[in-house]
Amino acid sequence: MDNNIKNYISTQLNEVPSSLNNKLFSFKGVKFNKRDEFDIIKRRIDDYIEKESDERLFILPGLRGVGKTTLLYQSYEYLLKQRDISPSDILYISCDDLNAINEVNLKEVIEEYLQDVHNTTPALLNKQVFILIDEAHYDKNWDLHVKLIYDKSPNIFMMLSGSSSLHLDFNADVARRLKIHEILPLNYTQHLKLKYDYDAHVSNDLIEALFEGNVEKAQKQEFKISRELININDYNPNDWNTYFKYGAFCGVLDKKYLTDMTEELWSIVSKIITQDITPEYNLNKQAQDKVYRVLVLISSQKPGQISQNKVAASLNNSTSTMNNIFRILEQTRIIFHYQAYGGSQTQSKKSWKYYIATPSLKNGINKKFGHTIANERDYDGILLENLVASLLFNLKNKLSYTPDKIFNVFYDKTDGGVDFIIQREFHKPIPIEVGLDKKSDKQVKKFMNKHDSPYGVIISNKTNKIEKKEDIIYIPPKTFSFI
Repeated sequence: MDNNIKNYISTQLNEVPSSLNNKLFSFKGVKFNKRDEFDIIKRRIDDYIEKESDERLFILPGLRGVGKTTLLYQSYEYLLKQRDISPSDILYISCDDLNAINEVNLKEVIEEYLQDVHNTTPALLNKQVFILIDEAHYDKNWDLHVKLIYDKSPNIFMMLSGSSSLHLDFNADVARRLKIHEILPLNYTQHLKLKYDYDAHVSNDLIEALFEGNVEKAQKQEFKISRELININDYNPNDWNTYFKYGAFCGVLDKKYLTDMTEELWSIVSKIITQDITPEYNLNKQAQDKVYRVLVLISSQKPGQISQNKVAASLNNSTSTMNNIFRILEQTRIIFHYQAYGGSQTQSKKSWKYYIATPSLKNGINKKFGHTIANERDYDGILLENLVASLLFNLKNKLSYTPDKIFNVFYDKTDGGVDFIIQREFHKPIPIEVGLDKKSDKQVKKFMNKHDSPYGVIISNKTNKIEKKEDIIYIPPKTFSFI
């Protein structure tokens, strides 16, 4: 084994425990609050330590900037300070750092750690150890290497974070062994928890309103939250507007100036392309430039104006090249799409509607390169549509592990149709219309009458609280962003 790797392991074991405060406190000396996902991780750790579960291999895929590294450090701190695990039994590995030393091979690193520190091999290890691995995608064969370690010992607990495409890059043998907890961009609930240490317990009530049409619980929680936010000393009344255009990522929470927030958002985009996509898909400089151009073009247009063929023509590239770039961008979750509502024949004929992962990223790209929407109100309306699209996409992924809550999202292919359609299996479709200053129910009513929908939803700033009038539910954008 390379002496550099040995030195790296030794340095990690010595320095990480004493540097936790630097990793877990802001520059103001305030300790970072924990995302909801930490509670899930904590339960996983507790169950393993107490031998209530043999699950011991987890991956945390997600976009850059959503807090994956902090979650790993918080897990380290929990093991060290609350579970009294010896520092020698916890190894934090940054594959990004390792990659600067040598080509990353997680199997060799873990075996070296066990040999040097515990004088044993994985097969002979007789105590629990915990391996926390950041940026695992830098090991191109991470799934094989992790599987080999996993199969040799029941005493190794492993948690890996990495690119959003990490959940796609493993074989069937690994799939049977691991659990996936995708770390999504921050909704407003998570934003408030991390920034103000405030828990808004309304998400489940909003889901009930959205899929069952029952609004009473959500209305009560909405009123409670509005009263409580007023009493938070540091809460800025303009906080939601900043979240809307610049939020969803942990790195912007402490930024004071919008220019700094914009630079942080662009940095996230740039690092996704150069540090996640490029090494993972072996892109050369020319291919990188094409990825940048595609993202700028998607960000500057309305969702319905973009198709792979149009982008290919606009950038003077082949359709096959564009297909590959769009596939990569979707796998890394920086863009996503919805298909037209209808049967398989309709979906195969109609173009997909593409959205950027969050309106803040879309806004960050546009602020960096400009956009084609001249009217600010129209621009904000497009960002609002992207916000709702993003929240529905993230909710769909969040609920995908709950069989009775799985749903699909579509767009309405008819001229002047509603913006979104959500539908659970064997349930009637629910139309959703989104817009600034929009309270007309004409489009929603038209869809409901055609498809026998029990109710419809309008997300608009024309109402400042949840209302249900006859069979139409009105939800303010700020309230919907808690979902």
